Amino acid sequence: MNVIVVDINGTPHEVQKGAQQDFVVLARWSGNRFLAMASNDGDLFNPLDVNDNISKKDKERGGMFWRLRTCSQECYEQYTTFLRSKSRTPYLLAQRRFRNDFR
Repeated sequence: MNVIVVDINGTPHEVQKGAQQDFVVLARWSGNRFLAMASNDGDLFNPLDVNDNISKKDKERGGMFWRLRTCSQECYEQYTTFLRSKSRTPYLLAQRRFRNDFR
């Protein structure tokens, strides 16, 4: 089964499930499951924000602070649009959608 992964520039890549990539994956789509890079606090990762560090450790819970988390298809689409365009409006829409999604 192939999976679509999205890099920091918003470029989708079709890869085999379980294969390692040589780039940071910020969003993923496999079948009907959508994931976006987010924190436990409900914030989506913003590569344009100098305060967001992808390799940041979560000191309270252990592990990584930013992880791929389940989101809706609409959130995924807005987030990948933001990654491609670097426009803040799709990011804000994706952020709002992510926080209001059912989980």
